[in-house]
Amino acid sequence: MSTIRKRGNSYQIRVSCGTDVSGKKIVESMTWKPDETMTPRQIEKELNKVAVQFEEKVKRGTAVKSDKKIKLYTLCGIYLEMQKKAFSPTTYHNYKNTINVYIIPMLGHLRIADITPLHLQKFINVLSEQKTQNGTTLSPATIKKYFVILQSVFHFAYKMGFLEYNPSISANVTLPKIPPATITILDEKGIRNLLECLEGEPIMWKVLIHLALCTGCRLGELAALQWEDIDWEKKQVKICKSMYYINGIRGIKLPKSNSGNRTITIPDYMIEMLKYYKNRQTEQRLISTQDWNSNHMLFTTQKGEFIATRYIYTWFSKFLKRHNIPHIKFHALRHTAATVLLASGTNIKTVSSRLGHSNLSTTNIYVHALMDADKAAADTLEQKLNLHYKVGQKGDKKT
Repeated sequence: MSTIRKRGNSYQIRVSCGTDVSGKKIVESMTWKPDETMTPRQIEKELNKVAVQFEEKVKRGTAVKSDKKIKLYTLCGIYLEMQKKAFSPTTYHNYKNTINVYIIPMLGHLRIADITPLHLQKFINVLSEQKTQNGTTLSPATIKKYFVILQSVFHFAYKMGFLEYNPSISANVTLPKIPPATITILDEKGIRNLLECLEGEPIMWKVLIHLALCTGCRLGELAALQWEDIDWEKKQVKICKSMYYINGIRGIKLPKSNSGNRTITIPDYMIEMLKYYKNRQTEQRLISTQDWNSNHMLFTTQKGEFIATRYIYTWFSKFLKRHNIPHIKFHALRHTAATVLLASGTNIKTVSSRLGHSNLSTTNIYVHALMDADKAAADTLEQKLNLHYKVGQKGDKKT
C-alpha cells in the first residue's frame, strides 16, 4: 500500500518495496504538486489516482527512481559499469572514450530528467562545428556514431526506470546527412601489379595479402588466425575470433554476431602456400632459443608474438609506397575480394556468407559498386568511340 503525506503545497507518495539483504526497508517515493486552480475534492481524487498509478509502476519495476536529481555524468558511470561485460573490449573502449571526450563535457552537468530534445540537438550542432586535431570537422558518419552512443545511454536509463520518457528518439532530432559511401576496389590490373610487387616480400606478408584477397576477411580476423583454424583436407579456414589492440594491449575477442563465425573454402594454390609457410615457420621456431609462437599463430612478430593490427597497417602502407602503388586502405582488399566474386558470377548470398555480413543489404554496396564501374566503362566507350555520330546522318547506307 502507498502512503501519502502533505508537505507544504505538494504531496509525497511513498511505496514500500520490502527489505534489502541487510533487512533495511526499501521505499520508493515521488512528489506530486496539484494545480493551483484545483478544488480540494479534485485534488483528493487526482492524488489517489496518481498514488495508485505510482504503486503499480513500483510493483512492475518501471517507476522513476527516488533520486531524480541524478546527473548524466553519474548515469554514464553506471551505464559503463553495467555494460562492461556485455561489450567487446574495442566497443567498450570506443564508448568510454566518446562519453568522456564528447558527451560528459557537453551534457554531463545536466540532470537526466531535465534533458530535452533541444539539448540533444544543440549537442549535434556543436559536434558539427567542432574541429579535430587535424583542423577538420567531424564527418556526418562520426557524428551519427557519437549520437548513437548517447542514445544507448538514454535507452539504458529508460529501461532501468531512471526516465519515463526517452528524449533521444531519432524522430526528435535532425542529424547531418551522410553522403553515399565510397569504396576503393582494385581492378584486374591493380591486383596483378600488387601481387607481382609482393613476390619479393617475406613469405609471411605474401601469405597474409593472398589470404586477404582469397577470403575477404577483416584485418583483425586475419591477425587472430591460428594454425588449428586451417582444415587441410577440406581446404577451409575457420573464422571465429578477431584481434584487437587498445592502448598498447593486444587480445582476442569473439565476433560481434553469429554471422561472424564462418568457414571459408580457399583455392588449392592458397593451401600449398600455407603449407610452405608453415614449414618455414616451424624451422624458425626450432632454431629459436625462446618460447617462439607458443600460441601457434599464423602471423607473428619477429619474436614470435601476437602481431598487432596497427603493425600490419604500417607495413602495408610502407609496402605500397616502396613499390609506387597508389595508397589504399588494407580494407580495400576485402572490398576487392567481394567484387571479384560478384563480377565472376558468384551469388550475393554466398559472398555475404564468406564476408560474415549479418544481412544482404550490407553486401549490396558491392553490387552498386559494380554497377557504377559498368556505367563508367560505358561512358569511356562513349568518349572513345562516338565521334559525334547521329542517327540518320548523311552517309548511312541502307541494308
